Amino acid sequence: MKNKTLFILFVSLLILSCSVKTVKNYYVLSYLPGPESLDRFKVTGLPIDAKVEVQNFEMNRIYDRNSIVVRESLHKLSFDEKNIWALRPDRALPELLIYHINSAYIFKECKSDFITTVPDYYISGTINNIEIYNSEKTVMAHVNIVMELRDKDRNVLVSHQINEKRDIKNYDIAYFVKTVGEIVKAGSHEFLVKMVDHFKGIK
Repeated sequence: MKNKTLFILFVSLLILSCSVKTVKNYYVLSYLPGPESLDRFKVTGLPIDAKVEVQNFEMNRIYDRNSIVVRESLHKLSFDEKNIWALRPDRALPELLIYHINSAYIFKECKSDFITTVPDYYISGTINNIEIYNSEKTVMAHVNIVMELRDKDRNVLVSHQINEKRDIKNYDIAYFVKTVGEIVKAGSHEFLVKMVDHFKGIK
């Protein structure tokens, strides 16, 4: 009888432990271009009479997952299974760029795909790092992204790299995501300025 009672208790605890679900937090990489930065593009010659397709970015295989990456040192990292991307950065970044470009009226048409026509240019990129650096001495947001404008033959016309580590003081994922958005916002603006300068230079 005692053994039976212990068995029932064990099974009950096992079922209870399996039924407990880890609560997950979902985050979206986002930003809104400010009016001051958009004023930079109120210049003669815009919008450029061209169609631009913004493609999904490639990702370093380490970051090719939904979990937010936590780096503790050069050789050690982990994946925060509780805090995950609702929309992965390789898909979120193109949407942000499309919105930024269209808000600045840089090109006549900019979107993620052209079904019936061939675009004049392509924007692509590579995410090398998006991670929260968490060590005993510091907590930082680290972003390393390359953005490229290519022509129809896929020749690179404009390239820009965002590579920044910014101190965020505490292990706060919401603040980390906000900081990454700010870094990407500033870097995207610099990339768009380079694109406009490129087209102004070839006229």
